[in-house]
Amino acid sequence: MKKYHLPALSQLHTFEAVARWLSFTRAADELCLTQSAVSRQIKGLEANIGRQLFRRKHRAIELTAEGQRLFDAVTRGLDEIALCLGALRAAVDTPQITVAASVAFSYYWLMPRLERFSERFPAIDLRILASDQMVDLTRGDADIAVLFGEGGWDGLETRPLFGERVYPVCSPGYLRAHPELKTPQDLLAQTLLHLDGGGNIWGAVDWGKWLARQGVTAQPQRKGIRLNSYPMALQGAESGRGIALGWSYITDEMLADGRLVCPVEKVLETRNVYHIGATATRMQDPSVRHFFEWIMEEVPARAGFA
Repeated sequence: MKKYHLPALSQLHTFEAVARWLSFTRAADELCLTQSAVSRQIKGLEANIGRQLFRRKHRAIELTAEGQRLFDAVTRGLDEIALCLGALRAAVDTPQITVAASVAFSYYWLMPRLERFSERFPAIDLRILASDQMVDLTRGDADIAVLFGEGGWDGLETRPLFGERVYPVCSPGYLRAHPELKTPQDLLAQTLLHLDGGGNIWGAVDWGKWLARQGVTAQPQRKGIRLNSYPMALQGAESGRGIALGWSYITDEMLADGRLVCPVEKVLETRNVYHIGATATRMQDPSVRHFFEWIMEEVPARAGFA
């Protein structure tokens, strides 16, 4: 059994045009039909509902009371359908891009800057995939990714953002409570905040590697605290729980505003670089190119790759 006992939708569409124009000729022009075809559709509609919808005069037509009632109903219905279809088309037409980056990069570097991207490109639906797991751009896991390494990824177009610089960070209060902290060797007697996991998506520098590069090969005297999230490690450093390793692209600003301090003025610089990358196919998308353009402008000149 049919839910709706309706005449042909083409008849209702034609009726709406005739009733709006109060003219068979103008309605025919709008609908790209002949005047006789329009007239036949209106007669068929009137026969279907058993009511006269128009009064035919010598050189004009006008709606009957029944015709006006139907016109109001059809107009409301078509308006609702048009609004719905417009919203659906807009959702399809809205450019979308997904950017994959590590949790730390997403949280500390991207998020504070995204408002500027949205202001500049308000039509782009930007989605951030924050994960410390590697993504495969060639399989479509994301449109763009922040990559880490020495470069040379097959099948990808990349741009360097900044290099890797790592140094110790702690809260000002922690440093005041430990005035004996002056050299890398002194770090062995402190509570070190260790970051577990991450692999090669954000860098593999840990306390063992950092201390070894400073000529310190002895083991820390305390167990320290092990964390599997870099935001947690920095939160621990800010709250005075211990000393963490700071990656300069994140912690330089924290040093500048006084949230953190560097207890030992030693920096480890590696050959690895953070890059922005996408496949050649995705680079044809204007939205992807806009993101590349924007992020390169956000990279400070001191990064050395401008």
